[in-house]
Amino acid sequence: MKKRTVIIGGGLSGLACATRLEKENHEYIIIEKSSRLGGRVGSVYEDGYIFDVGFQVYNTAYSTTNSLLDLGELDLKMFKPGSLIHDGKKFQMISDPLRDLSQLFVSLFSSVALISDKIRIMLLKNDLSNYSIDNDPTVDVSTFDYLRSRGFSDKFIELFFRPFFSGIFLENKLETSSKFFKYVFSNFSKGLAALPLNGMQKIPDLIKKNINKTSVTLNRCVESIKSNRRVVLDNGDEIIAENIVITANSHELIGSKSVQYSPVVNLYFSSKTFPKNGKYIYLFPKDDLINNIAVLNAVSPRYSSSSRYLLSISILGFNCDELLIKKIREKLANYFGGGKSSYNFLKSFIIKKATIKQDKNFFSNNSVTMQDGLIFTGQHKVNGSIEGAVISGLKAANYIVKSSKS
Repeated sequence: MKKRTVIIGGGLSGLACATRLEKENHEYIIIEKSSRLGGRVGSVYEDGYIFDVGFQVYNTAYSTTNSLLDLGELDLKMFKPGSLIHDGKKFQMISDPLRDLSQLFVSLFSSVALISDKIRIMLLKNDLSNYSIDNDPTVDVSTFDYLRSRGFSDKFIELFFRPFFSGIFLENKLETSSKFFKYVFSNFSKGLAALPLNGMQKIPDLIKKNINKTSVTLNRCVESIKSNRRVVLDNGDEIIAENIVITANSHELIGSKSVQYSPVVNLYFSSKTFPKNGKYIYLFPKDDLINNIAVLNAVSPRYSSSSRYLLSISILGFNCDELLIKKIREKLANYFGGGKSSYNFLKSFIIKKATIKQDKNFFSNNSVTMQDGLIFTGQHKVNGSIEGAVISGLKAANYIVKSSKS
């Protein structure tokens, strides 16, 4: 079989690449090893609940991804801007008073941050309002060192920045590139964290509408890539291609250096008890297990068809057993009340490749590249976000279109 372009992997970068090629009437085929498209962005629909494959949110400031979606059909439901932080004794609120005036008084008098911290965070928001990694000439440092250089107090770093961004970076030492921190902070300052009404799987499902379904092969693995750009599948079939798009998890096929990831464990519990202010993300800087909790159907009602509330709990690590589930149930009762019997364990995901590691200087050598018909793409070629994955796929397609016309 001959195809002009083979895209290995049907995650967001592969889907975005196919969308662009489809517009150019350029022949392609996506080879995806699983039974669905979307990669790390997906949902499982069971027993009247929507379980996203790991807690994720969509940021409304993702302009490139927005352009590929029918936002009306996506029907985004917003979290409240800010967080509820448990300081070891009680929950305290950090909100953006410019976007959530109802919490102006509470935010101003929260003891999580000093007055100087509140001033500095507004200055940071202003300084990063139009931030672009590509246009940042500064020397990259760790997020922790960057926050210290901006004058934030140790208390505010420990109680807000560390738990909030640990949930995004999936590492709690704040060693992630300051450039990625600036990118994420800028997007959260401009946009809102949101969930699609019908789960995160709706994002790849809507992008998929832009491509020809006959150009997608599911449940099929690529065994190897031979010379002369021959792609060998696990059933023995071979595809001869002019171009091969290799997404992040496919790099090992050609002996390339594998992408480094951080893991996460995501547990789901149902609850009779409704946590107060459930439209905020809860952070736990003093907890030795829990990083964050979200009450999903408080934000997007379709996540639970019952009268019970669906809680998503994120833990940094890669182990889940009965002892962990017991400990989490006890902690939920302690934080939100209602007694341990009020919380029923439903499901867990152990995600070993949850997000790419982006240490300082990550962005010094991470561009989408093309060599001898092989195009390397994925989040690690732009940045570790939904938007980064989409942009990398579009860049890969642009390489292909340009080379085909030259």
